[in-house]
Amino acid sequence: MHRSLIRAAALVLTVACAAAQAWTLPDDGATLDRAAAQQILAAPDAPQPTSGFRQQVEMIDFDSHGQRYTQVVVTLVPDKPRLRNGKRIVVVGAEPGSEYAMDFIETPEGKEGPGVWLARRGITFVALTRVGRWNFLAADGSGSWAGVPISQRMPIFDRRQPAHWTPADYAVEADPGKAASSGDSAVYRFPKPGSALHAQMLAATPMTYLLGYRLAIERAVPPAQRAGVYMLYWGMSTGGAFLYPLAQDLPPDGYLGWGTSSTGLAYLYRKATQGDFSGPYARTALRLRERGKDDFTLYTKELDPATRDLWWQQALKGPRFKSGEDAPMQFNVAALTETAMLLWMSPTLPAAEKADGLGAFIQRMLSASFPPPALKRIAVLEINGTRDEAIPPKTVDAHRVVMEPAARKYRVLRVQDMQHYLYRQDSIALVGNLWLRFIDDGWFDR
Repeated sequence: MHRSLIRAAALVLTVACAAAQAWTLPDDGATLDRAAAQQILAAPDAPQPTSGFRQQVEMIDFDSHGQRYTQVVVTLVPDKPRLRNGKRIVVVGAEPGSEYAMDFIETPEGKEGPGVWLARRGITFVALTRVGRWNFLAADGSGSWAGVPISQRMPIFDRRQPAHWTPADYAVEADPGKAASSGDSAVYRFPKPGSALHAQMLAATPMTYLLGYRLAIERAVPPAQRAGVYMLYWGMSTGGAFLYPLAQDLPPDGYLGWGTSSTGLAYLYRKATQGDFSGPYARTALRLRERGKDDFTLYTKELDPATRDLWWQQALKGPRFKSGEDAPMQFNVAALTETAMLLWMSPTLPAAEKADGLGAFIQRMLSASFPPPALKRIAVLEINGTRDEAIPPKTVDAHRVVMEPAARKYRVLRVQDMQHYLYRQDSIALVGNLWLRFIDDGWFDR
């Protein structure tokens, strides 16, 4: 056969193979099986690394309810930005319930996290840490909690704090026989009334978290630059409960989803459908929940003990506690009202916050639990694994009943056998591929 014919035949075969490997976005509500997942990872158009990046850590001091806080934002800025509609793409990630911004950078396996995966493909990644979770006393400036006994960890809200809290500042309540779950723990710590810790934990309200997040995003993407940015929010696990209400003051172009929590109202509805009406009255005000080895095991049951122990040592860099996010995420009206009343009676609450009256103050405290009106202009993508330990398919479906009418459009996609956390490199790559295809296909475009 003539060489030109051979080359032509080879080209036809290459095109045919590429066509066979091409994939389209799954239908709403579909489950991506293992074979389809492998096809996506092996597709010839799978996005490859195109850029280096620089990492910057910034700290923002602010006041809320009369207390001082420091918000931390970690930004990965690619050398060669990826564009959508002529705008550079920025993904804002809000951390899970026991972690901090650096867990987006490195997995417990010691490999690159989802933030790095995106940055290497030209996407600016903004990693948020809720106030209290960054260890400002870490000698290397990394915010790591490694070396601090997990039983002694309490939030550090202000970078000017000179030392860790001591047992004189908090009380411990433990139930050694209690099994860990995604919503409960065996160990709780409460600040002692009258302590500086008590004052700061009381003032770490949903409004404080949202203010810190807004300041962080505006530092990474100044308002004057917003028109040139295609910005998407991803709340990993409990992070979603704060990025949804944030849309009212700082709306994104869309919501990416993986293992994302919903609004408090959606959680309230889901529990009510199961006959559970205890959540709104649970004791969560001023509570710190320890996320220990038992909790970590809940999400790593497939690992052998030796591997799990290695990963646990890496996971100890994160705070491994939850402090104030349970109440708004679960629409715990009792805890939110208790917090509002204690703050209202506190001598440190600025007079300006009382100007509109007690009713308005309580309403603001509850507002973070509702889907914001601004969501009606935004597309929401929910992707979860069928083996998600914290937000399984039935939970996603229940949340959808509340959230879909509140959004411009809404789509659910499931991935067979994947779990809650993106710990593995193939899991990060699969979700990243799905996200980029949704972006490139214009699914989030208005």
